[in-house]
Amino acid sequence: MKNISLCFVILPLLIISCTSDSIDVIDRSENKVITKKSEKSARREQNVTPDNPANDYDMVGKLHNELLDTYFAGNYQYSTIPQISEQIEVITAANNNPALLNLGTNIPLNLEEMQAIVNNPEATLEQIIANSSMTTDAKISLSSFMDAIILWKNEEYGTIYQSIISFESSVIDNSQFNIEDKRIILTSSSIVRHSLYYAKERKDKDWETSVGNRIGGVSGAIDQSLTSVKKALIIGISQNNVVTD
Repeated sequence: MKNISLCFVILPLLIISCTSDSIDVIDRSENKVITKKSEKSARREQNVTPDNPANDYDMVGKLHNELLDTYFAGNYQYSTIPQISEQIEVITAANNNPALLNLGTNIPLNLEEMQAIVNNPEATLEQIIANSSMTTDAKISLSSFMDAIILWKNEEYGTIYQSIISFESSVIDNSQFNIEDKRIILTSSSIVRHSLYYAKERKDKDWETSVGNRIGGVSGAIDQSLTSVKKALIIGISQNNVVTD
């Protein structure tokens, strides 16, 4: 009787022990899977670049990041639109990138307009697109794209990149858009693609969430590509200063 009782005591203990071991094995396996996924994601993220050769205006975004690097390296403490604008003009003039020659001529920038974008970026963006020379379908396309960017803020850059180049491909292939429609949209998307990469790379949450540079890019793109770069930089830096302060 004692032996039978002992068996009833030992058997549940063995079952519990085996069950615990099985759970430990499952937990370790799941942790390994999660770790491998994280490592794979990190490797994929490291291999992603912001470039898209299919976009004829890709150089606009590249130049944006290049000039922004130069500005931050100078550790300037400018806080007003006129001050930042003047320094960006100096940096642009000193840049030896031959691509600058193909982006348009220097035209005066509207400082009041840029300040209005800093003060109320979303509302100003709607006005900028609505008042542009783009066709109705192109306006809707660009507005939808700019709205979608807000939803991507927590995504990895690799995922964001794929979404942007997919959008750019649809614009390039759209026979309903005229040349000017495509120039404005693809210039704007190039600024977005490269500036988001810059923010993710620097791990700068303030710059990442700042919409000023992207809206400045759209505003400038309506005029010409060089203006798009300058406005994106000036408005982005100014708004970033406001967020940081």
